[in-house]
Amino acid sequence: MISRRTKQLCGLGVERVTFVIRADNRADVLARIVLLFHRLNIAVEARCMVRRRGSETLRTHVTIEANEEGCRRMEANLYKVVDVSSVKTERGSKQILTEIPKSR
Repeated sequence: MISRRTKQLCGLGVERVTFVIRADNRADVLARIVLLFHRLNIAVEARCMVRRRGSETLRTHVTIEANEEGCRRMEANLYKVVDVSSVKTERGSKQILTEIPKSR
């Protein structure tokens, strides 16, 4: 498979994956999530954030290219970010594959 972003050959099992991250509605949460991807040297294909007025939570969608193990590691790292309450993984057809709420 060839990465659309880097035009380089990728390993088997690499696919486009979207993480749907729910977190407390705080100004610094998005910066912490972006910094995590940067520190792990993971190229972000797309990012979208929804913050409803008066809501105590925000929802961020981050799309990357990764294999199954990379997805599991990224999910585990996302739960280490302060104020993240849940992470869902979506692939291809926008079907939610996992949702594991963070225990507090």
